[in-house]
Amino acid sequence: MFKASRRIPWIYSGITIGMVVIAGIVFYFMSSRYIESLYYDYLMEKAHIIAMEKFKKDELDPVKYQNVVQRRQNSIPTSHEAFVNLTDTVKANRQLRQYLSDDEIKEFYQAKHLNFVNGNEVGSIITYYDDAGPFGVLVLSRNPYGEEVSETIGWGILALVVIAAIILYLISRLYAIRIVERISDDYQAEKLFVNNASHEINNPLTAIQGECEISLLKARTQEDYKKAIERIANETDRIIRIMENLLNLSHMRSAEINVESLERIQMSEFMSDYVSERVEVQVVDDFSLLIREDLLRIAMSNIINNAQKYSGNGKVIVVVNRNSVTIKDFGIGISEEDLQHIFEPFYRAKNTSGFSGHGIGLSLSKAIIEKFGGKIKVSSAQDEGTTFKIFFKKFIG
Repeated sequence: MFKASRRIPWIYSGITIGMVVIAGIVFYFMSSRYIESLYYDYLMEKAHIIAMEKFKKDELDPVKYQNVVQRRQNSIPTSHEAFVNLTDTVKANRQLRQYLSDDEIKEFYQAKHLNFVNGNEVGSIITYYDDAGPFGVLVLSRNPYGEEVSETIGWGILALVVIAAIILYLISRLYAIRIVERISDDYQAEKLFVNNASHEINNPLTAIQGECEISLLKARTQEDYKKAIERIANETDRIIRIMENLLNLSHMRSAEINVESLERIQMSEFMSDYVSERVEVQVVDDFSLLIREDLLRIAMSNIINNAQKYSGNGKVIVVVNRNSVTIKDFGIGISEEDLQHIFEPFYRAKNTSGFSGHGIGLSLSKAIIEKFGGKIKVSSAQDEGTTFKIFFKKFIG
């Protein structure tokens, strides 16, 4: 279990961090490509501006020309600018080969513009048409902005991955420990449940086997055989009751409730069936429930019967109030140590050894109440009595 609690966080964190890293790498390359594309757009705009400044100086009025100069001064810095007269192809190609390969020159002639890489710089070249003919306007720049932004994004992604790795590991470790502890607790509870169930069933089976062996040792009177068969019948009935309770408990833990099977139960009328010399029902504020009556009967009967069994000849008070039912007895009570275990199957408090029972009733009652969205709370003090309070969430006025 402890090895699993250490392994799970690493596996979960590794998978999650791997996805974060992949997403970070994709984002890094996409952002780098976008920055590169945006920078090329700025270079082309710079090429247009310097072309206008060179070739349109005589055609523009002073104000417009000054605006062009201002735009050129405010545009991105370039390390080199060149103007290539494309009228003479041979001479133009000789100049262009200083910056472009033959394939790039060919592509430029076809597309009339081109973005390219020259050493550790990037450049753009456009075709600008003037009265003197077409010109290739070329600009080169190092793109320091792209490098800085890409570097910043890269460090940011790295920091994000490291922080996310630490946080995810701590969170996954916390949840893994909780899950493993819960699995361990459930496993121990189920193991205890199986052991107790085996013990409870084994006792009457052992008694039956003993009666049969004793009866077969020698011939006995009809009355002896009758008593032996009666004892066997009682032990068999005990096994049947245990098995019925176990089946009901298992069914309540796993079964889905069919809405069509629910009935409207008026709580005051339902609880009035329990009125007797020892059970007093008080109605403070009546309410109704949508619930299965047979299951509610099992839950309430187990709790009320327990209250009567452990309170001798004392009274049991049942109070119906709005959305709750309180069942209070003044019997032997439950110690603080036992109180936290009373809803565990087959668990019996230390002071109940002189009373019959199997320790399944309260577990079944709790399972039924919670299946219908209710809650059950218990408070008790040894030798002073016990109070069960059942809250129903899905009640009707």
